[in-house]
Amino acid sequence: MKTYTFAPIAAREYPSLRLLDNPYIWGGVRFCVNVSEKPYTADLVKALRDRGIEWIYCPVSEADGAQWLDSLITALPRMLYAYESGQKQIVHCDFGNNRSRSFVEALYFKIRGEQLADEYKGEFNHLIYNCKVGHLPELSITEETIRAI
Repeated sequence: MKTYTFAPIAAREYPSLRLLDNPYIWGGVRFCVNVSEKPYTADLVKALRDRGIEWIYCPVSEADGAQWLDSLITALPRMLYAYESGQKQIVHCDFGNNRSRSFVEALYFKIRGEQLADEYKGEFNHLIYNCKVGHLPELSITEETIRAI
């Protein structure tokens, strides 16, 4: 789990009904990206709607050979819109440690044109790590794709 300073955005764990009631975590959130493989239950969908939180489901897997580019291409324009609109947003996977942080780092790259320092498993950040392990194309192609969005 991580809160960022470049935008009103956080990488978090998969939400529960109890977490949604925590004003320090979900208070003011208007947009959410679910990159977990688990879709929301009917109860979570209702709770998000009741709180006025728009969301999209862009599942990615950390299994060997899993490809993330399609989900990133789907999520990033909406994340950018939320950023440009000043909306507080949360990107979450299951634990908020890799997949969600990679997507936030992609947003940072789109906005700033440089990689965000957030070391992960010996790499400069999660996005670079996931390019190296093959979840995303090689870094230069991933960066070019992000720039084009």
